Amino acid sequence: MYTNILKLSRALNHVDERPDFPIPQIVFYQTGVGSEPNLYSEYVQGATGYSLVVKVQEAYAFIAQNFHPGDEIYLFGFSRGAYTARMIAMIIGAIGVLNRTDMDNFADIFVSYQKLGKLKDGAEKTALQKKLDPWLSHDAPGKKRADSDQDTFSIKCVGVFDTVGSLGLPEELTHHAPSTKSLFGFSDTFLGEHIERAYQALALNETRADFNCAKFDQTTGGRKKGQVLKQCWFTGSHSDIGGGWHDHDLSDLTLTWMVANIEDMLSVDMTYIKSLPDPVALWGEQQPHDPRTGIFILSDKISRTLPTKTDDVTHETIHPSVLRQAHMLPQLQKNIDEDPALVCQLLPFEQEMREHWPYVPGKYDAKQSRGSAQVISVTSAKKDFLWSSTKEVVSVGAQLGQELFREVRQTTTTTSGGDNAQASHGSSWFAQIAHESHVGAIIKEFSGSQTTPKH
Repeated sequence: MYTNILKLSRALNHVDERPDFPIPQIVFYQTGVGSEPNLYSEYVQGATGYSLVVKVQEAYAFIAQNFHPGDEIYLFGFSRGAYTARMIAMIIGAIGVLNRTDMDNFADIFVSYQKLGKLKDGAEKTALQKKLDPWLSHDAPGKKRADSDQDTFSIKCVGVFDTVGSLGLPEELTHHAPSTKSLFGFSDTFLGEHIERAYQALALNETRADFNCAKFDQTTGGRKKGQVLKQCWFTGSHSDIGGGWHDHDLSDLTLTWMVANIEDMLSVDMTYIKSLPDPVALWGEQQPHDPRTGIFILSDKISRTLPTKTDDVTHETIHPSVLRQAHMLPQLQKNIDEDPALVCQLLPFEQEMREHWPYVPGKYDAKQSRGSAQVISVTSAKKDFLWSSTKEVVSVGAQLGQELFREVRQTTTTTSGGDNAQASHGSSWFAQIAHESHVGAIIKEFSGSQTTPKH
């Protein structure tokens, strides 16, 4: 009933005691876009992206406040939280990590950077570029502080679960709201060369057009630099990948995969991770949840673009657990038959978890999984009424949200990251919007140790 981001934040030890000297691990957990307790604010934020801007600023401010040169930065997120994590990574790639006093300029830099991405060539863009040059140049103070250059990495790892760059509501309901891309003025498709490792778990069975995934594309420069990129497809809809259901076999697989890839970098409480599975089926055999329930029956339907072969741009693979499904997508089976190398190998920790998968036959009825979302049958007339009523509510929210967004462009807002995300979204279709957008940031404080770390 918790997302993988919350579980991961709780699993990280306060100190990594494996090296010769203890290394503190500072964890920042941020609730998702639209997860504030006011229901109306969820409509406003979900429909406009207003909160997304604040979340990016808030998380970057945490990093700037706690970062010391030599520290390692890790960013994790799910859904719009994954998008937030990738935006933060992009900003660090652009300006590095500002110190506490330079943070007085961050709001202006942030807004100007947004605007720069949306401007076409012209005098205004040239003037704005000149204004930003002191912060974007090779020898900018933030870049020097983050030790960011062509030969180094300023971010150790970005790990995400099924990045969603849209606002997460059916497009028909948000036609008055600005898109996420227009809010930030740039796309996050390309993986920045300042990121050493990037991992993404992707949902095979997500069919909502408004929840289409944003993959990473690795650049030639990133490959030459030794950057690691892994994007792995798993059985499940969007929420099965990032977690939040009471029956969470599928999200346990994605969390295990992520932990297996980062355990050499971060100190993780493996006992806690091993205690999380409470399976309703054999390893890999839980059926995915239907994403098209409640308000999401209004969403346009799509089929995600699956890998047809291995390549050195997206580095996509299929997780071995997918082969355990009774009914595999025909196109996927065809792709695997033509290129068996698409199926990746289990890492040692994943193999251990599979061998000790604690499934108890008969404990749960797989056909009546715990906390399954209510499937709403809607007649054509009722669907039209639901559509028009919801459009009216969200359109009002969008208008107010745009006013709020104009305000946030003038200032930086900082609030505390909360821990109020524990409710399962199995009981409420709209709660998915609030639940699927968490982000976490970790700073590993090498500089706080008694001995200079090895690089």
